[in-house]
Amino acid sequence: PFVVDDLPESLEQEPNDTITAAQPLTAPVIVNGRIYAPGDLDVFSFKGRAGEAVVVAVAARALGSPLDSVIRLTDADGRTLAVNDDCQDKGAGLTTHHADSHLETVLPADGTYHVQLADAQRQGGPDYAYRLRISAPRPDFELRLVPSSLSVRGGASAPLTVYALRKEGFTNDIFLRLQDAPRGFALAGSCLPAGQEKVQVTLSVPPRPTDQPVGLKV
Repeated sequence: PFVVDDLPESLEQEPNDTITAAQPLTAPVIVNGRIYAPGDLDVFSFKGRAGEAVVVAVAARALGSPLDSVIRLTDADGRTLAVNDDCQDKGAGLTTHHADSHLETVLPADGTYHVQLADAQRQGGPDYAYRLRISAPRPDFELRLVPSSLSVRGGASAPLTVYALRKEGFTNDIFLRLQDAPRGFALAGSCLPAGQEKVQVTLSVPPRPTDQPVGLKV
């Protein structure tokens, strides 16, 4: 997988395995790095302000890396503010081990903060790559439809359940529509209310049936 983002990108710089040798960063930023050897610890520092919401997130296993990340956020004195090992990704299909880490917190004071990243199994090597994001929350959502395919008679309709995978504090209404659908297809029940994670809608199809599958996008 190849990932593109609109945040500034940086490369991890060794040695950065202690707080005193922490690699300084300017948030928002994405760091591309590796846990190069078993037991390796990567430490980064950034400056924050009191009351500032911050997200520290790792993308590794989702990109094919064997890394089982664990992240720890500490203040300048080394006091732990937040820790995360595994964060459930509801959009990860049949994946049973959600090994990537993700934490959200509000910084208590102005000052320097440290992010420590390691492999939970204390493994490492050239393949143990990661992308570490430090930024403000980026509210967003994805949609999933159940069932993922339908067989409907011409002129009839069928129910669908639309699930919203809300991310990093996104709570707004989500208005649903068919995108570039062939003529005659229509969607009824076009709003997923604020804070709600699913809604049932009705898909209507044109009177003339088709013998070929039609791809629809909501």
